[in-house]
Amino acid sequence: MNPVTIEAQRLAFAYDDKPVLREINLSIAAGELFTVLGPSGSGKSTLLRLLAGLDRPSAGSLQVNGINICDTLPANRSVGMVFQSFALWPHMNVFANVAFALDEARLDTAAIRNRVEAILKLLEIGHKRDARPDQLSIGEQQRVALARALVIEPRVLLLDDPFSNLEPELRLHMRQDLRRLQRRLGITTILVTHDQDDALSISDRVAVLADGLIQQVGTPAAIYDFPATIAVARFVGVTNFLPGHLQRADEFSLRFDSPHIGSHSWPGARSGQEGGPTLLGIRPHALRIQPADSFRDGRYIWLEGHIHGSEFQGESVRYHVEVGGILLSVKQAHFTGCPAIPAGTPVLTGFDPSQARLYPYHGGDFPATHFAPSWRG
Repeated sequence: MNPVTIEAQRLAFAYDDKPVLREINLSIAAGELFTVLGPSGSGKSTLLRLLAGLDRPSAGSLQVNGINICDTLPANRSVGMVFQSFALWPHMNVFANVAFALDEARLDTAAIRNRVEAILKLLEIGHKRDARPDQLSIGEQQRVALARALVIEPRVLLLDDPFSNLEPELRLHMRQDLRRLQRRLGITTILVTHDQDDALSISDRVAVLADGLIQQVGTPAAIYDFPATIAVARFVGVTNFLPGHLQRADEFSLRFDSPHIGSHSWPGARSGQEGGPTLLGIRPHALRIQPADSFRDGRYIWLEGHIHGSEFQGESVRYHVEVGGILLSVKQAHFTGCPAIPAGTPVLTGFDPSQARLYPYHGGDFPATHFAPSWRG
């Protein structure tokens, strides 16, 4: 397969005059596994339908290898699509399901047999060629849906939340299988999902979509470590938010003033950030806990508080630490034989300033709850 580039320029779509997608600009490299991540209703499935030709954009353009395909019929786009429901024909066996598009294209019988058998072998389901969908496991049904999309030798593979119906262990297995297959074929692939684990674990790059707008595009690590907006920080992972104001402290640093944690110098903050309401965002894993009377490492900002409660999560313990009248979520590794710190225990919780992010806040009064769990669509 010859991988292709995909570019969306000022792409927009409205349904009954209600905007669904607004000013979408994306550039997807040839052979890339690109994921659009967002909550339900964000417009991600609509974007996939526009790429497949099932809907037509209200404005803007979609280009494949530099050619606008907005007026190209779905059958002529060379796009393979795997739907969330798999959409297999229940009365057909595996071979017939996979061969359906080739039959419609009127290929000769020998060519159809060779291509179907080759793709079934590639996906390791050749032994199920005579089974009907209701005789297959969920994982096998997904492989059949993927085989049906790939047998037409598409230039682009579209995946609509393909792992949502799978159990956790199978989900992990299928994600890695898909990634290996995609690398082997080198096909340009676009995955849409609401699940951040799916997006972060196998993607080359991720676009976070919310309210019909692209919030950020980057590698999984960049999206997680450097969320560009409050919306991305809320959606991808879990973030503690602390409200305050930034003021210029000196030539090299700013001062973050918070009613909950007091005033702290902020080295390296950019000029232009000062002078307004600000949210300080810090991930739970970037916070550390130590006894209240222990030595305070000068590289950290230390906050006095006490344990409000805890949740045992197997590999880690999530503590809720009350600091200045708000709760911070702190994630600490669990080691066998180490009991959780009891509720009510005075502690210090600290963080390296380089691990926190500062966000201008334009929403009026600060949110009532500053610990924001990730959205799950």
